[in-house]
Amino acid sequence: MRNTAADKQPIFNRRNLFGATAAGLAASSLAACATSGSDDEGGEVTVGEDAENPFGVDPKAPLDVVIFDGGFGNEYAVAHQEIYKRAFPDAEITHLATQAIAETQQPRFAEGKPADVLDNSGAQQIPMDALVGDGELAELTPLLDAPSYDDPELTVRDTLREGVLEAGTFNGKVFALNYVFNAWTIWYDAKLFRDQGWTPPTTWDEMIALCPTIKAAGIAPWTYAGQHPVYLYDMFLMLAGRHGGVQVLKDIDNLKAGAWEHESVALAAEAMHSIGASGFLLEGSAGIDHIQSQTAFNNNEAAFLPCGSWLPNEQKAIAPADFEYAPMGVPALAGSVQPGLISAGGDEPFVVPKNATNLAGAYEYLRIMLSKEGSQIFGDTVQAATVVKGVALDNEAAKMTDALVSNPDDMFQPQFRYWYTKMNEEVRPALGQLINAESTPEEFLQRMQAVADETAADDTIEKFTHED
Repeated sequence: MRNTAADKQPIFNRRNLFGATAAGLAASSLAACATSGSDDEGGEVTVGEDAENPFGVDPKAPLDVVIFDGGFGNEYAVAHQEIYKRAFPDAEITHLATQAIAETQQPRFAEGKPADVLDNSGAQQIPMDALVGDGELAELTPLLDAPSYDDPELTVRDTLREGVLEAGTFNGKVFALNYVFNAWTIWYDAKLFRDQGWTPPTTWDEMIALCPTIKAAGIAPWTYAGQHPVYLYDMFLMLAGRHGGVQVLKDIDNLKAGAWEHESVALAAEAMHSIGASGFLLEGSAGIDHIQSQTAFNNNEAAFLPCGSWLPNEQKAIAPADFEYAPMGVPALAGSVQPGLISAGGDEPFVVPKNATNLAGAYEYLRIMLSKEGSQIFGDTVQAATVVKGVALDNEAAKMTDALVSNPDDMFQPQFRYWYTKMNEEVRPALGQLINAESTPEEFLQRMQAVADETAADDTIEKFTHED
């Protein structure tokens, strides 16, 4: 959406929060910025010599945990809290599972009374750039440098898969533990393709050639979550990055002048536009949400769906028993120089507010999540990989996703929508209009270059860059 006057208002702070009604805060919290702009220094957590309690957790101190109740549910978090209670049986744990993250948690930040642990995810995610820029988050280096839960000879950092910290790192400092090892892929039903004799395409030309055959079978080639067009973000950027190489995407994130005018970005825009212009979208896709698009996909009303690794778990109660989830990379444009590039790495950001009441307990809770037991619980519960090495999965879709990310050099997570709220708010509707052929590729590129230039020129916005 275009920026409005509301977008330019200062964020809620502790001084003006109490003059706002609860209804007014809920209505305006998403249009305004995220947090209070912390006035306090907050506490600090250091790593002590006790490997069993390296942060010096007060065993009687309560712990306040908020979990995003989305595609992964919250059953795994309940199990993690049981492990915490084994270690600290006198600690009372407050557990909130909700999809209304911003609505329920922004007021708490503004009052200076945030949760101890927050799974800041979903459509109502509090913008990470605001949380970091306002100094609301504790830096997680002490957690990463602490002895791992299972082996004091290894640090927590040593137990993590390669590249998983990048998404939570802002100018060299880690402010979010992205707990899920996620890959954004294109999903299809392997049984449907096998029954129809269709070969999953590896190139864009192969995909375009297959689409009329799919339509002739009474199936729309594509659908997506029209109400949440951010699901198109990684698909579009991987088209551009596969064609021109990962530096094309780093230039976009780094706000390099003219980055949206690059040939590979233009070709990606033309490709996305062609899906709608060619009539390859399921009718009505622009108006449906993620569950509706995923259900249509499960009903074989559409052959391809862009989504993350959580899809099979989120749809397990809905999908037909014989539905065979299979992921593939975004089909590469002709002339692609890095055809294996995939948006993969850490996702589902867990943060520790700097003003949390129980900072030590929050760090310990994250350390438990990253234990062998904690990570295996997650993998078994939701059939998705955590960021911890060595979690065994028996789900075929999860194994296939892991195979797609076998080359660390081909993993890259575009970051501008996390770094810059203004660009995130612009790219969502812009991508929806592009794939529905409601705007031209040229209009899309001009729109995004304009907001990128505006962001780069705004000295009030903290800038972030990828390290070389």
